[in-house]
Amino acid sequence: MDTKKNAYFWTIIERFNKLMKEAIEGPDCTDPRNCHGDCCSITIDIPKVLAEWYIEEGLAKKKDFIRSNIFSFHLRFDEKTGKCFFFDKKINGCRIHNTGRKPPQCWIYPTGFSNPSNKIMRCKRLEGWRITNQIKTQEAEKLLAYYVFLCQIEVLNERKKIMERLRHSCSMEQRNIDADLQSSLESMPPSRLGGFRDDWDDIKYLSAEGYSLQMKKFCIQFNPDCEVLRTNFLNCEHMCDKIAKKIIEYLNSNILGYIKKNGLECEGEYPLYKIFNLIPQEKKT
Repeated sequence: MDTKKNAYFWTIIERFNKLMKEAIEGPDCTDPRNCHGDCCSITIDIPKVLAEWYIEEGLAKKKDFIRSNIFSFHLRFDEKTGKCFFFDKKINGCRIHNTGRKPPQCWIYPTGFSNPSNKIMRCKRLEGWRITNQIKTQEAEKLLAYYVFLCQIEVLNERKKIMERLRHSCSMEQRNIDADLQSSLESMPPSRLGGFRDDWDDIKYLSAEGYSLQMKKFCIQFNPDCEVLRTNFLNCEHMCDKIAKKIIEYLNSNILGYIKKNGLECEGEYPLYKIFNLIPQEKKT
């Protein structure tokens, strides 16, 4: 199911936003005397269809969305503020709060959908939050369940498209425009490869923290006659064409099996030690 073509998706998220906005009350979060966006420092997962809308509206760029193991993406943290990139210091609040298409999870804290014990409700900073219309929050709760269902369907489709992203990473069209995956691998020392990262459109490499011997095992298996392999691996300046091609073939053959067995990786990152150790390696050809 393509949620972008599903009219119910936008009906659900817009209706949810409206219900929660009308059914809860609390302190003014945009007043800097009250808060500085403390609750904007948690990871929020979203579907690709919602991310696409943010991009189309000029509210975000592809780099603002990071692969998730829950929904298709999660929102990038701003490294300078330690908050969601949608947090705007100028307004001391969320730039998409009034769009009607704010991620549903952002509305839940701190009230949730009910308060049967009638307890005092507080967030990280202040108390005074309350549910003013529980009928609306109960309807919102049902909408959230269906929203999650649609997001999970999208995740399954996005998982299957990882092969398309891998092929795009090595396509001839991308060559001469930007460094494709194979040429990127050939330009780096094998000891500096840490793994791979699943981005929006393609697959990129992860640099190792320091030096890694993971590729040495791979080179021994697939290019055992290499002169520098056994005695001078850490000083090898460039991955050879044979090994660069072979590791891409390895990804093509094994990445879907790895995901099926172990699930999607948080951040969309696949370190070599995981994909080498948890998947039986191919026989040397």
